[in-house]
Amino acid sequence: MGLDELERATGESDEVTSLEIQGSAEFSFDERASVRISAGLVDDSYRQFSQVDRRTESLGINLETQFGKATVGINWFDVSADLDDEAFLTYERLSPYVAGFLSKQWFVRGEYVYGEKTIARRPGREADSHSVSIDSYYFIQGLKRYAVLGYTFRVDNARANRYDYDSHALKLRYVHRESLANLPLELELEGKFEDRRYKSPDPFIQTEREDTRLRLSAELRFLITEYASVSVHVKNSDYDSNLPTASYSDLVVGTELRLSF
Repeated sequence: MGLDELERATGESDEVTSLEIQGSAEFSFDERASVRISAGLVDDSYRQFSQVDRRTESLGINLETQFGKATVGINWFDVSADLDDEAFLTYERLSPYVAGFLSKQWFVRGEYVYGEKTIARRPGREADSHSVSIDSYYFIQGLKRYAVLGYTFRVDNARANRYDYDSHALKLRYVHRESLANLPLELELEGKFEDRRYKSPDPFIQTEREDTRLRLSAELRFLITEYASVSVHVKNSDYDSNLPTASYSDLVVGTELRLSF
């Protein structure tokens, strides 16, 4: 739960201290195959609402090789989260993928994902999921300017039938990198739309739940040094559902100072 969600749920604000550590190592074999191992830790501690303190640990392994002009790989990812110092969520994902350039400016990546999640306090929401995604990258000016269009179809099968759903999702992203007065800057614009249809009647509305989710964001980041940056971001979310408690909208405006080592 983020600060905005906490304020919306309780009507009160709080302060959070976040610690984030990430690391990775990559090994190459015969110049055509590689394995990458990554691990991460995120710890969020709230000043007043300690019951939503969260600690998340993750581990990932990615195997990749070249077949002609195509890149083929498989990724395994495992994450576990504790809430208020008690086990809350575990999620394991396995995803084979294939990617490659169709032309000098057009890159395509396709992926299948199988996932399993376990939620300690809400066993009815435990589920396995299947999804198929395709992302199309168009490089207008290399990595300085490019656009991404993506589509995902997902099926969630939960222990409680009321949480089973199919979804279609679209995303559009644009990245622009320039220099302003010799100061590198990055502009990122992103829009995501998801249409989600549940398969069984919800007991509160006595019919199948239907959700549409629209998220828009913009971020402008100034790179002060190789290791430090300052950004301004705007995020707007509009969730609409025939289940009244699942409908809401919010607007977040913020600044961020980031140090990378």
